[in-house]
Amino acid sequence: MALWRIRTVVEDRPGQLAGVVEAVAARGGNIVGLSIHADPAGVVDEFVVDVPGEHHTLLREVAERSVTDAVDAVPAQPREVGDDVTKALLLTARLRSAPNRLPEVLGELLMAEDARWTNLTRPAAEFPEEPETTLVVAVGPLRGVRLRRPDRPFTWTESARADALVRSVLPPIGPAPTDGAVSTHRGIEIEVRQAGAADADAIGRIHARCSAETIRGRYQSGMRRLPPSMLDLFCDAERGLTLLARPSAGGEPIALAHLMFTLDPGVGEIAFLVEDSWQRQGVGTALTRALIAVAADWGLAEVRAETVAGNRGMQRIMRRVGATIGPPRDGVVQARLPVAGAVAARREGRLAGLMTQPGAAGM
Repeated sequence: MALWRIRTVVEDRPGQLAGVVEAVAARGGNIVGLSIHADPAGVVDEFVVDVPGEHHTLLREVAERSVTDAVDAVPAQPREVGDDVTKALLLTARLRSAPNRLPEVLGELLMAEDARWTNLTRPAAEFPEEPETTLVVAVGPLRGVRLRRPDRPFTWTESARADALVRSVLPPIGPAPTDGAVSTHRGIEIEVRQAGAADADAIGRIHARCSAETIRGRYQSGMRRLPPSMLDLFCDAERGLTLLARPSAGGEPIALAHLMFTLDPGVGEIAFLVEDSWQRQGVGTALTRALIAVAADWGLAEVRAETVAGNRGMQRIMRRVGATIGPPRDGVVQARLPVAGAVAARREGRLAGLMTQPGAAGM
């Protein structure tokens, strides 16, 4: 028997993971570890498998069930078998007592071949490999850690794990607020707060003031009135978060934004609705950035948004925050954005201070 770490991209629909598991079982393999990742290619399943005899036949059968018709496989060690959460917590405890060992700890977390401090102000790559085989984890605005792993590309989920580990040892600043004021890129200040059950009527009035085109761009349908069940959904904290925005001078809410949980591990769905008279003022972009900050606090690896292909405003906003827009499918486009790296750097503290000392990266 031999341990192998196997990754494959599966189609995100019921039964696909079961097909891979059946292929492993048919060859006598024993799955001793499983992790599901968000990735630019889609949903990536990673197995640690105890394989009897040669593994090539098993890999071919797993590849037949993959979206890409290929798999990544590298030998694994017994020490790699264990609970990922326990491992991350132990590494965090170690890092708190020795924050200058951050590259070493991140390398162990992601099983990287090489990890070192890097200067984020220097655009030249320090490793010649393809971009997906390196990962830069920001630690403040100037410094970061560059990880290298040529045998397996890094996933968005792994990037989120690394970002969470770094933030665990930076000065505590609390979660991203859901109540407060934000400014648009046009300098307009709006007040934002979390919606509750008492806001159902106000949410209904926002929809009533929007044009049919705006409603269709948000819901991919022409409904003019939201059913009570959907209003309840928007105000249910168990399903996610809804933000209401209104002008700083007061008055009725003029926009709402949602960050909803999904059944895809590490993936959240965002959507927003802005009254026609407030569109193109930066409100949608400001709310999207607020939701991304919350997504980082939730530990999400990715946020997605879907809209009709003709909704140029939504697509423009998602591109502005760094999302990738997929090709239209049945008249609908999907935007995907990795959360790690999309949130502004945290303030400097003990760890960031270490990187300004002689001998730190770029010094």
